[in-house]
Amino acid sequence: MENVRKEENSSIGRWISANSGLSNFDEALKTLVSYACVEWFRRATGEILESSEALARVLLARLPQFLVAQWLENPRDYCMEIADFCDRIKTLPLPDALKREPVDELDLRGVRCPLNAVRARLVMAGYPANKTLNILLDEGSPIENVPGALVADGHEVVSREKKQEYWRLQVVKHFNKE
Repeated sequence: MENVRKEENSSIGRWISANSGLSNFDEALKTLVSYACVEWFRRATGEILESSEALARVLLARLPQFLVAQWLENPRDYCMEIADFCDRIKTLPLPDALKREPVDELDLRGVRCPLNAVRARLVMAGYPANKTLNILLDEGSPIENVPGALVADGHEVVSREKKQEYWRLQVVKHFNKE
């Protein structure tokens, strides 16, 4: 947390410094990222999205300058990157990749278990209802575990297709029937 001291001049840096000892700090950082994504869209386009949809769009865009998926896996380790992102969102233009409709493919090849299931669930949570998302997965545990996690969330795996050295799932987003 030494890096926090460098950022204490920003409001988010001060918040991180004050709250880093809390038991729910990781969840709070994840929420902070999703709200920053909402603000980015609102400021740039006037569009007000649900936090899950804004986060899903950013994750699907795979912006190389913002490793959001990696940050969400270990938020405490990336708290300063998260703080910087949240501060920069206030003035950053929306990248072209976020101005278009969300892509319909999530490439999770090379993402280890259970993080691939976590990412798939995050994206599906904010993906438009009744739309199909293609998810690319490695052989082995990913193809065994990710489909089950998505079905448990109420989504439908409509196809599993073996490609050369990976699998392609087609998943339809459904509303949870609570």
